[in-house]
Amino acid sequence: MDESNQKKGGIARAESLSAERRSEIAKRASQARWGLPETRGELPEAESQGVLPIGAVKVDCYVLKDGRRLIHKRAMARALGLKSEGGNALMKTLGGKTLGSKIPQKVRDQLDKHIVFSPLSGDPAHGYEATVLIDLCDALIDAEPDLLPNQKFLAKQAEIIIRAAAKVGIVALIDEATGFIADKRREEYRELWQQCIRDEARKWMEREFPEDLFEIFYKTYGLKRLNPDTSRHPRFFSKLIRKYIYEPLLNSNGAILELLDEKNPVVYANGGRRYKMWQFLDEHVGMPAIKAQIWQVVGIGKGAKTKQQLETRFFESFPEARPTKPGAMADLFG
Repeated sequence: MDESNQKKGGIARAESLSAERRSEIAKRASQARWGLPETRGELPEAESQGVLPIGAVKVDCYVLKDGRRLIHKRAMARALGLKSEGGNALMKTLGGKTLGSKIPQKVRDQLDKHIVFSPLSGDPAHGYEATVLIDLCDALIDAEPDLLPNQKFLAKQAEIIIRAAAKVGIVALIDEATGFIADKRREEYRELWQQCIRDEARKWMEREFPEDLFEIFYKTYGLKRLNPDTSRHPRFFSKLIRKYIYEPLLNSNGAILELLDEKNPVVYANGGRRYKMWQFLDEHVGMPAIKAQIWQVVGIGKGAKTKQQLETRFFESFPEARPTKPGAMADLFG
């Protein structure tokens, strides 16, 4: 059958379908193309993860690649003061005869639809969108007069969470609106890590970056080293060194790198600098720190086969180094 006959046959089949059936097919096609990963039969993946302190409780939280903010199901139970480590303790408690009747249906529906997702490491996990915790806390506070004596702690903990979220929320909104967070932290880091930097470059030279580091870059970027005896490497390796060594050095989030850039600016037309960056690091804090950073990256890179694996493992070990702005520290081969 030629293409024109196939097209005619497709049109005829479409016309034979009811309006309801055509609508259903269109809806499924739209979900497959534009819907959430789970609507396409895929497991949502975390892009970043961290720990959110709520009073004395540490809550595991995640941001998915589709932008949703999640709280681990087990962490929600801990946040509410439930002693069991299992996430099922939350559902069992909320499903009790007294408490269960006080939870609004809308909140119950949210709790019944947990999200199975893939964290940065480990087995698939169960979580809820972060706003579900706030909705649940509102419901527990409203239900407080009717709770049994051994359930009162839930309403009390819910109020603590709501108050903490409100305080952090208003501060975060103001800081974001004014740009205070980035400016303040950057200045604090600069003052804190100034002690690592020398005013003048060292007057002697030695190669501080071991060949093991460069071998990691060759391997993960799929490059063949043509001359193993030379100390010259591809120019873009300097960008990788900035990304993996200097940017996260001593958890400074780039503050040390900024100081080094000021001390050792680009002076040549090809982008070169007069000195090596490490020549401005002092012997007591800076040099031991950079050596430790190098060997941590080498250790991370030993098990990585691709640049994606290297980057993923690096950010698992140094989550604070993950870029927070689109395009920040972009991979040259991205």
